[in-house]
Formats: sequence, C-alpha cells, structure tokens
Amino acid sequence: MITAEKVYKAILTMPLKEREKLFAVIARRGFEKDLYSHDEVFDEIRLTPFTVKEAAEYLEVAEITLRRWVKAGKIKYKKVGKNIVFDTDELKASKKHKA
Repeated sequence: MITAEKVYKAILTMPLKEREKLFAVIARRGFEKDLYSHDEVFDEIRLTPFTVKEAAEYLEVAEITLRRWVKAGKIKYKKVGKNIVFDTDELKASKKHKA
C-alpha cells in the first residue's frame, strides 16, 4: 500500500529538477483551475535578480543565446562584480515580448 510517508520519502530522493516538475504539476492540477496563466504563476515569483543560468531557464533559451542578447544590447542587465544579473521585471517583459 502506498502511504503518505512513503511518497514523501520518495520525493526527498528525487533530483531537484524532478521535484520542481512534480510541484508544478501539483500546482497546476491541485486547485480549482486546470491551468493558470503565466502572470498568475509568475507575477510575484521573486524579488532577487536572476543569474545568467536562471534567466536562460526562465526565458527558455540557451545561456549562450542570452549572452549574445546581452552583448547585442537586446536585453537589460546589471553587473554585480563580474557577474551579470537580470531584474525580474525585465525578464517578465522579455518573456511576454518573446511569446
């Protein structure tokens, strides 16, 4: 018999990316609506800037593509030390524009 305790232990052993997928599925299917809009899910997602890797994942592009956009001035960014970071609102606007 599958119990909540067994399921919980199985979830803890999953790779982080798989856990994220699982919780996304639960969020989409676990409430009154089957699907939520992009804004409903991501409107208040985070306040800290995204790294290149995180921004590329969010925009669903390769990191090299994002770096090319930065170099070409197609996307706004900031430098923190030697690191490139992206403002959450800028990424949201870029994602909407891309769609």
